Amino acid sequence: METENNSTLKRDMYDTSYILEKYCKIKGSDERYALIHLNIKNFRYFNTKYGSKAGDEILTLVFQKITTFLEEREYAAYLYADNFAFLVRCDDSNYLIYERLIPLIDILYRIDDERIYRNLFMSMGIYVIINPEVSFYDALNYANLCRKESEALLNRSSCIELYGDSFYNSYMDRMKLEIETADAYKGYEFVTYLQPKISLINGKVIGAEALLRWFDKDGNSIPLYKFLPILNQNGYIKLIDIDTFEQMCQYLDTRIKNNQKVVPISFNISKSHFYDPGIVQNYIDVFEKYDIPKHYIEIEFMESISLNDTERLKKVVSDFKEYGFTCSLDDFGDGYSSFNVLLNAHFDIIKMDRQFFLNNLNGNSSLVIKTIIDLIHSLNMKVIAEGVESKEHIESLKEYRCDMVQGYYYYKPMSIDSFNMILDVQDDC
Repeated sequence: METENNSTLKRDMYDTSYILEKYCKIKGSDERYALIHLNIKNFRYFNTKYGSKAGDEILTLVFQKITTFLEEREYAAYLYADNFAFLVRCDDSNYLIYERLIPLIDILYRIDDERIYRNLFMSMGIYVIINPEVSFYDALNYANLCRKESEALLNRSSCIELYGDSFYNSYMDRMKLEIETADAYKGYEFVTYLQPKISLINGKVIGAEALLRWFDKDGNSIPLYKFLPILNQNGYIKLIDIDTFEQMCQYLDTRIKNNQKVVPISFNISKSHFYDPGIVQNYIDVFEKYDIPKHYIEIEFMESISLNDTERLKKVVSDFKEYGFTCSLDDFGDGYSSFNVLLNAHFDIIKMDRQFFLNNLNGNSSLVIKTIIDLIHSLNMKVIAEGVESKEHIESLKEYRCDMVQGYYYYKPMSIDSFNMILDVQDDC
């Protein structure tokens, strides 16, 4: 085995000359090798707690253990920061992972140093060198790509990924979509749709939810699950949230001035926008441009947000309510239910998730739904059931005194013009 002389680690210095030289020698040989990119997860913690000098000492310990793992004609080098690369023989990728790399993880995990013992976790990406035309930098990039794309990367445990075309294709598709979403925002391609909310007392439209839609050049709708995560990552969702809010404020203002019927509109708060310190003021600044009664504005918070940061949720909800907006909790019951939120966040409306209404009702499911509705009412909140598609569910929800429903049984999400037609006809009745 051979290693780069790393008696003194140079932090944040990307020096690949040693491992590059070895890669160039072995990539055309008869033996099959793999290039492995190893990263220490959350290494910033050790630098922060013990200082950069101790951080260098820990990196040296890790490197020394990696060298003991190497066999003859295998090579390792420190790259930069908390990253290492090594070249190992790889006749069988399963053998490499299960018989060599997993034991290596255990060796590193058990380094006998009280600062890191059983607190050191790794992420590794493996690129098997099959094509000698692939350059070292491309091979290292592929190894690093699959390491970063690992679904287990954020878990508090070590993870190993083997590079394959699926990683490349998935990454390139996501990057393409990121560019397209940015262009779509700049080109005003995102469209606001409205889904009516129906009173179970009289069957009339008494509200609507503003929903984001994106149509391609052929008029086909692109599913929300494909582009919403990208919009959260690149930050455009914050801009779109406010743009949608302003569009609907203009809409409400115009109809009110024209003496046309209006109903409250609800707006979803995206995860990334939720943590913006200026979120409440952003909405107030837009709202105050128009002459609209405050009760026509409802702010919806997804339940998954509420569990991540209950204290912030309480503060944001309180600020919106203090200004005069209605606040609701969306997706209640979708696997994250927190009754602590019901007791402390002081919502006006609770939305029961569509999961409650996917199947026919039986004794147990009916009891659960009725009990939840009674509980929410006892806390002086209204209840809306979303995703309701059957007459059976409608009749049961009427019996249980649910306030509103939203779902395909009555209406799908629709264009603003189509929604206006419903309101105008309803107003004439």
